Amino acid sequence: MLKSKTWQLTAILMLISDWSQCIKSQECTVDPPENIGIDDPGHLGPLYIHWTAPASLTNLTACSMRYHLEYFNTYQSRWTVIRTVRTWYRAQFDLEKEVRVRISTLLKGACTNGTELKSPFTEMVLPPNNTGPVGSRVQGFGCVFYQKEFMECTWETGLEEPTQSQYSLYFWHREMEQAEECPQYIHSNGVRTGCKFTEESLSEFSDFNICINSSSPEVVLRSAFFSLQIQNYVKPAAIETVHLEASPDRRLQVQWDLPNERIPRHCLEYEVEAREEGVGGQPLLQRNVTNEMTLTSLSMDGARRKCFRVRSRMHHYCADRGFWSDWSHWSCHSGNRFLHTEIISWCISLNSIHRFACLFSSMHISPPVYTVDVGSLQTLRLESLKLIFQPLHKFLVTKL
Repeated sequence: MLKSKTWQLTAILMLISDWSQCIKSQECTVDPPENIGIDDPGHLGPLYIHWTAPASLTNLTACSMRYHLEYFNTYQSRWTVIRTVRTWYRAQFDLEKEVRVRISTLLKGACTNGTELKSPFTEMVLPPNNTGPVGSRVQGFGCVFYQKEFMECTWETGLEEPTQSQYSLYFWHREMEQAEECPQYIHSNGVRTGCKFTEESLSEFSDFNICINSSSPEVVLRSAFFSLQIQNYVKPAAIETVHLEASPDRRLQVQWDLPNERIPRHCLEYEVEAREEGVGGQPLLQRNVTNEMTLTSLSMDGARRKCFRVRSRMHHYCADRGFWSDWSHWSCHSGNRFLHTEIISWCISLNSIHRFACLFSSMHISPPVYTVDVGSLQTLRLESLKLIFQPLHKFLVTKL
């Protein structure tokens, strides 16, 4: 028994010695993975990549083994690298393009003297199943996720679309077991040109995969595949009301109310457009983007009329991109309101002074009795009114 154990220990030491020698001379090679395969589970994009360990390393215990996987990401036009100890991986692919996968074995441990060895790649390429004329593929595809309540995806027929053909849309996301057909088609002149998804059929922050194919008794037509992150296609509802409030320093406070929708307020940013009549009647436009629901206008020039409108979209904190909402209606404020307020104040003051002057001139105080020259009194009243109205005249000239 002791002799047998001694022989096994000697064999292991010889194997390690042989590995050390081949590492030093760089003559040692590691076999790549075997039995590589790619399966399509029918989820309109995700593919299941699997392989087995090389037979030459099946019983190896003195080293750890893992795998270096690379696949070409056609969405980003670059290779994606994954290192894993598993013998499978799931990745998203554009099924209209070539699928390219390559895998190598990584070996490290006592059998390699602590150095990590890498095998040559074993590669697999799957051509796309692009049957049918190129012109039969749908074009102009786009989706809008309205107020995070429902989504509509629309398309246009292909340039070589034969008569009596009909489009069908299928979709899948991670919360579904299998792909399903569009829950509600949108029609134009009897032809399917879109699909409406209810909130229950949607999933955010997940690959939302879509396939549009068509059937025709005349010819096989080309399928189209799309993958979306639907939180990047949100379009908020239009802002309904814009409030304008003038301050004593001739600034305008612009405020607006949000419609009742499912988008959190902190996920929105706003664009405020100001329009003011400029020189020669030409409008002057100014736009400001803010995260707040209020904006202070820095200038209100005299009698000029100033109008505002507001729109919103998803902030980059909550989505990579999004659609602007429709503009609100214009809400306007006339600069003459400031002028009218000051004129009214002047008129009230003048009216009070005039009444006092008239009352004073008609008073008869006795005793004692004083003799007053009526002509001098009238002159005094005119001079007083002149002193009062001269500043008002200058004010009106500068404002008007």
